Amino acid sequence: MKTTRALALLATTLLTTGLASATGPLGSAATPSPTTVLAPGTSALGTSLRLTVAHGETPSSGTPRTVTLECPPYGGTATTHPDPVTACRLVDSVNGDLNRLDVDPGGVCTDQYDPYTATASGTYRGHPVSFRHTYGNHCVLLRTTGAVFDF
Repeated sequence: MKTTRALALLATTLLTTGLASATGPLGSAATPSPTTVLAPGTSALGTSLRLTVAHGETPSSGTPRTVTLECPPYGGTATTHPDPVTACRLVDSVNGDLNRLDVDPGGVCTDQYDPYTATASGTYRGHPVSFRHTYGNHCVLLRTTGAVFDF
């Protein structure tokens, strides 16, 4: 009787922790739920960034626009970015180092100086992010950063 109870407790524990499958034999590997499956090369830590674009040479020039970008595995419920999927892919492509962004290196923009300042703060896969750069004009900002600062 004690053995049966112990086996039932073990089975319940394995099922609730995901170490066994309800359809497979006891002790078989469970298929992870879709929320725990990560893309190759990503860690279990998500990305959460506060992004700001200001028209001028400082982050507080004019009327700054600010959005929140959350990338998987966070739920993204706080994301206010208009294109979070593309922005997250771009941030991932440079491993969170926004200084390395150069989305359209051959793109052409005018030489008119009409500065825009972009900032980012938060975390990328558990690592702190602090970014600030002033671009010569809006075209250069978008050509360099793509969807990340396109809001």
